[in-house]
Amino acid sequence: MSEEKLTKKEKKELRKIEWQEKAKLEERNVKLKKYSVWAGGALLIGLVILGLVWLVNSPSSVTSTEKVNVAPVTARDITNGDSKAKLTLIEYSDFQCPACATYHPMVKQLLSDFNGKVYFAYRMFPLTNLHPNSHISAQAAYAAYKQNNLFEMSDLLFTNQKDWAETSDPTGTFMDYARKLKLDLKKFQTDLTSDEVKNYVNASEQQALSEGINSTPTFILNGVKITNPGSYDDLKKLINNELNKK
Repeated sequence: MSEEKLTKKEKKELRKIEWQEKAKLEERNVKLKKYSVWAGGALLIGLVILGLVWLVNSPSSVTSTEKVNVAPVTARDITNGDSKAKLTLIEYSDFQCPACATYHPMVKQLLSDFNGKVYFAYRMFPLTNLHPNSHISAQAAYAAYKQNNLFEMSDLLFTNQKDWAETSDPTGTFMDYARKLKLDLKKFQTDLTSDEVKNYVNASEQQALSEGINSTPTFILNGVKITNPGSYDDLKKLINNELNKK
């Protein structure tokens, strides 16, 4: 039926229906635009979060190196390898530091791959302002060191870091680790809180601060500070470059 033949009332009703349809269409378009904006925003936020997670959990590439003045390795240091090796690698580390736990297997692999070519010194630097259990965990490591099990205890501390890092008193856990390593438990328990062990950890911390060390892990390779050592391949390349120098 043509519009000319419609009554005035019918025309009015037709205009109303058309207006309603137009309003519905406009409302639908607004919703679609809003959903598109929300979806785009959610996608952007998701990408940002993924990027941050990747940055936090992925060691970055080596960005720079600088010459530093740190104390030479002596008999007081906790060491591994041949003291006559061409390269000396010093690590300042905190057992409660997540980044240190990430680099721990890389350092182990380096010492295995470059056996006899790298002299490694481990220096304790507990960041107690950030990690409340860093000092007592360092004491546990040094107590194990007194029974020639420092590196075995380090493996347990780093591998199981999440199990003790946030506990109010992790000493029971450390006793379990000592038992697992078949240490003299009575001696370990005594050494754990002895003045000798506490003083060693305190002295190590003060030494690092006096040398300008301000973060963990910090690596010093033949007197040169490695900033942001990245993947294992990056570290391996640095070692090979030093070994190839005349």
